[in-house]
Amino acid sequence: MKHKICLHGINIKNRNQLLDTVKKLLPLAAEKTRQKEKYLPDNDLLKYSSYKFAVHGNRDYKVTCLSGIMVVSDRLLPINDIIIEYDNRSLPAVQRLLKKLLGGRLHFVLDEPDLLLRLRQQRSRFSLEDLPQYDEDSIATILNCHLPVQVYNVSQLWGSFLQQPGEKPAVRQLRVKLRRLRSSLALYKPLFPQAKLLYWRAEFKKWTDMLGGAREYDVALLTCMKIRRSRREEAEEPLELEQLLQERRQSQAKKVLHLSSINAMTAALLDFLLLLYSLPLRKEHKDIRLRPFLRQRLSDWCDKLLQLPERYPDVENMEQLHKVRIKIKRFRYALQAAPEIPVTPLLLRRLKNLQDMLGLLHDNYINDRLIEEIVSAHQDNAELRCEGAMFCGWDSARSEAVITSLPELWEDFTGCLQEWREEYL
Repeated sequence: MKHKICLHGINIKNRNQLLDTVKKLLPLAAEKTRQKEKYLPDNDLLKYSSYKFAVHGNRDYKVTCLSGIMVVSDRLLPINDIIIEYDNRSLPAVQRLLKKLLGGRLHFVLDEPDLLLRLRQQRSRFSLEDLPQYDEDSIATILNCHLPVQVYNVSQLWGSFLQQPGEKPAVRQLRVKLRRLRSSLALYKPLFPQAKLLYWRAEFKKWTDMLGGAREYDVALLTCMKIRRSRREEAEEPLELEQLLQERRQSQAKKVLHLSSINAMTAALLDFLLLLYSLPLRKEHKDIRLRPFLRQRLSDWCDKLLQLPERYPDVENMEQLHKVRIKIKRFRYALQAAPEIPVTPLLLRRLKNLQDMLGLLHDNYINDRLIEEIVSAHQDNAELRCEGAMFCGWDSARSEAVITSLPELWEDFTGCLQEWREEYL
């Protein structure tokens, strides 16, 4: 089976940068050029040049460069792609080529090789069933479709974050995508060798934790903004506590930039993508259809969720509640990663509400510890101590209200979960 890898160049000034990079690595390759212009509904447009390189002495893989523009919803998006089509016989040669490309000066992220599908993704009209590799009769579809799409999303958001580390939404979205990918690995666990599974789950957790510091400061800064609004001080100078939090947030973002680069993260995600494409199915999995596999995995997950109150009975223990929150969040992300299984809007609302309430408790718990640390480092600052006390008091009132409502929220959720399970699993 042939696979395609697409390296999408970012901040590339002109097509010659792209072409010269490929020609240097494939000096004996013949080049074939075509111009393409395709008008689509809603005034969308694809206009690009295609440069196909026939690699002499190796017919097992092909290299194509695309350079041009994509117009989607009046947005102009550049096309600067290197697409490599290969089969498993040529994998070692392809890996060497990819290593050289990512070791150069140009920056790349992973993206969908098919431009029409990429355009549909931009318009939020994309479905996994649109992919040519999609086969509902085989769980290999998980390796060829479900997980690669998530890899593309993570790669693109890493590129966005590393270009603009100060953008708060990028941090949050990237952590969500990483957690969804980790949840998917838990859902699709039987398809992976244990050692590979443990490695990649640990690797993705490390990346999530790397971003966690910046996200925690973003949450605390949001609380500061709410406090100022409640006092009608949004037009005045930020709180002193707010300024210290912002400084720490910037420092944390710099640490992430120091530890990673765009091409390094792309190379790591590329290793995972190549693993997905090369994993063979076990004998016991070859005849299993996609939907029955997903139903069984989600049903097993439901059993574990319903046992959570017995495992974590103390609703005032923040460490226990944090573990419950993680398991609830993972289940929600797993549901969203398996579109073949219908999920009722009511179940999603119950899940989201419970996750949000548990998340608020965890955020308040982390915030209070963070503020205590900052205040203790500035004991002589009376104004800062006052702001810290006000901050913690604000969080305390919200936490008490949430803890009181938790038993009712859990009962609503479990009732809805059992009804959904009976109908769809």
